[in-house]
Amino acid sequence: MTARRSATGLAKLLGATLLIAACGPAANATTAPTPTTPAATQAAGSEAPGSDGLPGFSFALPSFTSDAELEAKFPKELGGEPIQVLSMNGANFLGSGMSGDEIGPILQQLGKSPSDLSVAVGGTMNISVIAFRIKGVPADQFLNAYTSAAPEGAAISDASFGGKSVKKVVATGQEGVYLYLHDDVIWTVGGSGVTDALLNEAFSKLP
Repeated sequence: MTARRSATGLAKLLGATLLIAACGPAANATTAPTPTTPAATQAAGSEAPGSDGLPGFSFALPSFTSDAELEAKFPKELGGEPIQVLSMNGANFLGSGMSGDEIGPILQQLGKSPSDLSVAVGGTMNISVIAFRIKGVPADQFLNAYTSAAPEGAAISDASFGGKSVKKVVATGQEGVYLYLHDDVIWTVGGSGVTDALLNEAFSKLP
């Protein structure tokens, strides 16, 4: 698999999850009050603010089945701002219509079910952190399976932030995002207001 192919597959995955960030409270922690109940039990139909590039938009926030263990891996704050985290299992993700057509077949290929997949989003107005995990599947195996059939069309390069080796992914017409694999979690970090200082802080606080 070429790096360019991998980048394109990742860009497709990020496109879906940036929409998740727009739908959840984690995307705009500076204006959204801290939830008094976990994201998993928030009432369906509650309104959540938009995120980067979508000021003033609001969406109905469905009731998700959360992954508390994955949420606990997120930093508590970035850039001096608290982070709220929204997570969901694979059934929620696939049912939301935001996952495209790729994740379901990949789960089957890896011998996993939607309940084995977790997706979590956290961040502020300046930075978004997104995590993907298939329980029992190393992150590189998950990524390789996901991107194996992706066409060319994006650039990927090596980078280093917060003492960690990461990949910078730039798809046509999109902001650059940064990829970090750890154990069975694929982490992506980006945002229209992200700076090198924020990137260093974010990656230094990831597992």
